[in-house]
Amino acid sequence: MEDQELLRLWKKQENKIDELLNINSQLLKEQISQKARKALVGLKAEKVLGIVTGAIYILFLGALLGIGVAATPYKIDFFVLSIGAIFLVNLKVFIDYIRHLVMVSQINFERPVADIQEQLLNLKLSLINSTRIVVLQIPFYTTWHLSNSWFPDHANPSWVIIQYVITGLFACLSVFLFWHIKPKNAEKNG
Repeated sequence: MEDQELLRLWKKQENKIDELLNINSQLLKEQISQKARKALVGLKAEKVLGIVTGAIYILFLGALLGIGVAATPYKIDFFVLSIGAIFLVNLKVFIDYIRHLVMVSQINFERPVADIQEQLLNLKLSLINSTRIVVLQIPFYTTWHLSNSWFPDHANPSWVIIQYVITGLFACLSVFLFWHIKPKNAEKNG
């Protein structure tokens, strides 16, 4: 009878251990889930702020673009071209911010870890690609102030050279950043 009693006690303890392991496993999953949710709260807040400020900035750029087109009908000048390029890039980034917010909201922490990791990887790749697009507008901030009526024909040659050098440097910086902001470089620290 002692053997039977020991086996029964052993089974009872084994069941309790299994039950505790299951509870601990569930608690660990929940704790990891909560940490991940908290980490994404900051990203959500950043995207919401970006959407609000982006909407205001796009409206401002749209108004400038409208004024530029109205002031120079049937003619494209530096101002319209520059503001138009900046407007298009910022519109793309604005749409990306909305898409990123949707992607973050669709992450379901109840799904398998592999699915969550895939969603997070897709989000990371989208963020990197959006950043790559942002840098393409850099050189256009150096040309919006130019006027077709005086540049380059009636401008001082030294100003023309300075303008070309500055715009060229910013264009090189833009291309350099575009080519070096890649997923494979995301883990590098410098």
